[in-house]
Amino acid sequence: MLGSDDPEVLRAVLDSLPMGVYLVDRHGKILLWNAGAERITGHLRQDILGRSAQEKFLGYSDGQDQEVHGEAAPLSMAIREGKPSGAVVSLRHKQGHRVSVRLFAAPIRDSHGSVIGAAESFQETANAATWIERQSKLAQYGCIDDLSGVLNHETLQLRLRETLVMFAEKPVPFSLLCISIDHFDEFKQRHGPGIVAPILGVVGLTLENSLRPTDFVGRWKDNEFLAILTECSAEGLAASAERLRRMLSEAEVIWWGDPLKITGSLGGTAARPGDHLEAIVMRVESALQESTKGGGNRVTVAKP
Repeated sequence: MLGSDDPEVLRAVLDSLPMGVYLVDRHGKILLWNAGAERITGHLRQDILGRSAQEKFLGYSDGQDQEVHGEAAPLSMAIREGKPSGAVVSLRHKQGHRVSVRLFAAPIRDSHGSVIGAAESFQETANAATWIERQSKLAQYGCIDDLSGVLNHETLQLRLRETLVMFAEKPVPFSLLCISIDHFDEFKQRHGPGIVAPILGVVGLTLENSLRPTDFVGRWKDNEFLAILTECSAEGLAASAERLRRMLSEAEVIWWGDPLKITGSLGGTAARPGDHLEAIVMRVESALQESTKGGGNRVTVAKP
């Protein structure tokens, strides 16, 4: 009969868990990386074991989009202070897009009570987990854009029409954001047409993982995305747009082993009484043009 201290049994148990789990020694060297960690981050254990958790390959950032690393990282705090620590952060997937996760770090002690390492677990937030399930269902009905992995133009346009009809009956506020990938044509000229799919995929998934479960985002044009922010008034629009801009600036595209930084320009507008599809789209695209003309990597919100 296998004992509970059998390392193979313990490894099998950890691999069966839906969340990512990894263990480090007191110096931050990664000793274990389970199947959940591989799935959520895209990093295989053979590429991770033996590396230092301080290398920042996951690129943690907090709710204010500030980097979480070094002494401020929950794992470091667990080792230094000997107390559990948790946070909601976003991490950078191996493919470059951002994923929102809830993580928990706890110290590991020996039989004498001394801290000899730490364990960290992390799991996608409800938004990320919900989208994975929703995407697989919508793809069966032709609602997903193949390159970006988010809603396609036709589906998003239908969703926007429905939202406008509801707004006319029940004026619960909503806003639109139009997001353009900066220097998109330059990327294609420099790296060839093969770069298009990776860029669209990283941007699409980063936007999807950065929005609330009640919001919608899809590919609107060649290098443009459109997001419908439900229950978002003009007062909260600028802050939401700025947060998405920062999240995009923290994403990267891995091309032939090298990271390529990307940025986005955003235009936004809140829905107004009497709005129809052509009017609100024209207004949000006009705001986007101001951002791109201003040099990109910025937010412009249409004035009330």
